[in-house]
Amino acid sequence: MIDIAAYWPESMRHLAAPYDDGVAEHVVIAEIDESDVNGYKGAKHVCTALIPTDLVNDVLKSPGGIGWEVRSWGPLPCVGEGQIFDTRFWIDGRKGLDEKFQTVINAWKRHDREVVLPDNVMLMTYGLVPRYLADGTVCWDDPQGPVYDVIRARSHGNYNKKSQHPLVYVTMRRDYLEDYCSLKGCAAVAVYYEERSSSEDKSFDEVLAGSEGNQFDLPGRLLGMGVLKDKYHAAAPQFSRVWGSSLILKPKGRPISDAEDPELEWPDHPGPMTLQRAAQKWLFGYVSDAVLTEYESRAEYTLHPESGGVSYGGWWGTNYTDRFGREYIRVELKKLYEGCPPAVISHWHKHAVLEAVAEKDRAANGNQNVAQRAKAIVFSYLRLTQALCQLSDRLGAGFTQEEIGTLSTNDVNYRGWWSPEVFGAMTTVIRLNATQDQFLARSVILFKVLEQLKPAPLRNLVLKLSVPRDQVKDFGALKLLGTLLQLCVLAREQGYDIWTDTAVIVQIWDTKKLLPEMNRVFALNGLRVLAAHVPGAEKDKKLADAVKVFGIDLASTMTGWGLAMDTMYDGLTEDLSAIAGILEAME
Repeated sequence: MIDIAAYWPESMRHLAAPYDDGVAEHVVIAEIDESDVNGYKGAKHVCTALIPTDLVNDVLKSPGGIGWEVRSWGPLPCVGEGQIFDTRFWIDGRKGLDEKFQTVINAWKRHDREVVLPDNVMLMTYGLVPRYLADGTVCWDDPQGPVYDVIRARSHGNYNKKSQHPLVYVTMRRDYLEDYCSLKGCAAVAVYYEERSSSEDKSFDEVLAGSEGNQFDLPGRLLGMGVLKDKYHAAAPQFSRVWGSSLILKPKGRPISDAEDPELEWPDHPGPMTLQRAAQKWLFGYVSDAVLTEYESRAEYTLHPESGGVSYGGWWGTNYTDRFGREYIRVELKKLYEGCPPAVISHWHKHAVLEAVAEKDRAANGNQNVAQRAKAIVFSYLRLTQALCQLSDRLGAGFTQEEIGTLSTNDVNYRGWWSPEVFGAMTTVIRLNATQDQFLARSVILFKVLEQLKPAPLRNLVLKLSVPRDQVKDFGALKLLGTLLQLCVLAREQGYDIWTDTAVIVQIWDTKKLLPEMNRVFALNGLRVLAAHVPGAEKDKKLADAVKVFGIDLASTMTGWGLAMDTMYDGLTEDLSAIAGILEAME
C-alpha cells in the first residue's frame, strides 16, 4: 500500500530530492521554465521566501504547504478612498494563519508578460550595480570586491515567445544569499508550483482509487492528480501538480558582512600566502588551464590564449602568466595578488598544483598547448586564402582575401589572431579526459574555420581554368578547393603550364582522384556530421573510419579524447599548409 505522505508521482519524483546541493556557487532563487524533465512535459514556477529561522521547520512540514507565488496589490491596485497603498511583495503563509513571508523576489504579470526581479532592498544592501549582456541577461556586481555576478537575472518572460529556456530566472551567489538571510534572521525556502504529464505511471490507479482526480494536503506540499480524457491530453492523460516548498539554506554566519581575506596555502609555498610575502621575491604558482573554463563562455571577460591570462575591463587582470606544458599555466603570485580581488585569487588557487605535476605533464605531452595549436590552424588557413588570392590575381579575377575566405591576414594581425569568434572558439580548454562527444563538438568548431571559404569566388577560379560549368555547378567550397588542387597537381605532375595549358589539363583531369592533402579536411567534415548523429553501430563505424584518417588509434581514447583532439588540430594544420604550398608553387 502506498504511503501517501511520502508519495510522488513518477513525473514528479525529482522533487523528492533536496532543492540545493549545498555546493554550487550560485543558487536559483527564481525560475519559470517549460522544459521537459526526465522526458515528462510540463512547467515549473519557482521563487524564494524568507522564513524566520524559528518557524522554518514547522513551515516546511505544514500540511498543504504555503503560498507559491509572489503576491502584491498590483499591477493596477484597487485602492479605496482612505486606504493606503501597501507596496510590499510577499509570499502567503500557512493555511488558516494570517501570515505573509518576505521574499527576495519582486514579480508581477500583465497578460502574457511576466516580470521577475531581485528585490531592490537586497540589491541596495550590498550596493550592487547592474551590467547588461547582449542576450538580455542582467548581472548585478559588487564593485567593492569587486565580485561579479552576485546575481544574474533574465527578468522578462513573454509567453508568446518561448524559444529560451528557462523563460526567466534569477540566480544568486550562495555566500551573498546566506549573508542576507543572516541579516534578516531568516532561512531561504524555495516555493514552487510544478505540473507534469505522464501516461504509464501505474501508481495513479491505486492513489486515485477510481476517481478522476483528487488533491492531497501533504507535509510541506499540496499534491493534485487527475486523469484528463480530452483529445489534447490523449498521449499523456495523467496530470500531476504540486504546490510545495523546499529548504535552500539556513544561515550559519555572515560571510560577506564579516568577510576576512582567505588564508591560502599554495603548493610549493608552505604557509599562508599574502601580498607582502609574494612581493618579497619572485614566487610562482602553477594552475591547471581548467581555471579558464570559468571565463570562456562569458563575453565580459577577455582571455589571452597564448599567455593563459584573463582580464575584466579595467577592473582586474591576471598579469604575468604564461602557458606551461600542454595544460598548465604559470602565474606570478605577486601580480596575481596585486591585480585581482580575493574571489579571483581563490578561484585560481582552487586549480593550483605542484610544479612537479606541471613538469610531469610537459615531459609527457610536450610544450604545445591548445592556443599554439589553434594559432597554427589560423595562420595555415590564412596562408591558404592568401595563396588563393594570388591565384585569383594571376587568373585576372581580382578577388581579395576577405572575398575568398572572409578574413584577412592584416586584420587578424591587427586585432589579435584569436579575436574573430571563429578562431577564438578553437582556443578553449581541452582536457586529457575529454569525452567522445566533446571530441565531436570540437570537430564542429574546427570545421567552422573551413566554412569561412566562400564558394562563389572559388567557382569563378575553377571556371577560369576551363572546367565546364556543369561539372561544378553543385559543388560547395571544399569540393571546389579540391578541384583547384587536382588541376594544380596534375599540371605539376604532367609538366603542363597551369596558366596556358588549361584546355589540355581539363581533358585529362581525373575528377575522382583522391589527393592526400584533402583527406583530413574531408574527414573533419565527416566528424562534424557525426556530431549530430544518435549513437549506434553505424556511427561507431563512421567514427572509426574518420579518426583513422587522422592517425588516431581508438584504443588510445579509452582514458580520454584530449590527445586525439591535439592530433586533429595538428592534422588540419598540416593539410592546410600542404594545400597552400601546392597553390603557392603555381606562381
